[in-house]
Amino acid sequence: MPNFLEVSPGLMFWTLLNFIIFLVLLSRFAWKPLLNAVEQRERHIAEALSSAEQARQEAERLLQEAQHRLQQAQQAMQHLIREGKQQAETLLREATERAEQLKRQKLEEAQNELQRQIERAYSQLYTEVVDLVLEGTARLLRQSLDPAMHRKLVESFLSEVARQN
Repeated sequence: MPNFLEVSPGLMFWTLLNFIIFLVLLSRFAWKPLLNAVEQRERHIAEALSSAEQARQEAERLLQEAQHRLQQAQQAMQHLIREGKQQAETLLREATERAEQLKRQKLEEAQNELQRQIERAYSQLYTEVVDLVLEGTARLLRQSLDPAMHRKLVESFLSEVARQN
């Protein structure tokens, strides 16, 4: 059975020689491609970090822009609400004024109509009073004057009475 703890100078020499040859071959053929691959990977990671930072900055800018637009939209909405309230108040005030004006107009028309009816009633009453007075006078006098003469007498009498009052 071999003894593994035993040091053999020949084995050591050949192992060292193999290691040096391995290092020379490694440095000549594999070291540069490995370094290039590591450097390329490092550049790729740096570019990825840089693009991630740019993307983060762009996202922040877009977020701020969106917040700014949201604030503008809210302000515009509040402005529209205020304008709507003002328009509603104006319309309500105008409708109230129109209603008041229409009420006054209808009241005035009703008063005018009432005045015309009163005047018609006075006229009819005046005519009936004249006729009654004529008839009563004719009965009292027991004479028959022509109706035009009776009417003229009564009208002049009533005119005098109206002037005195």
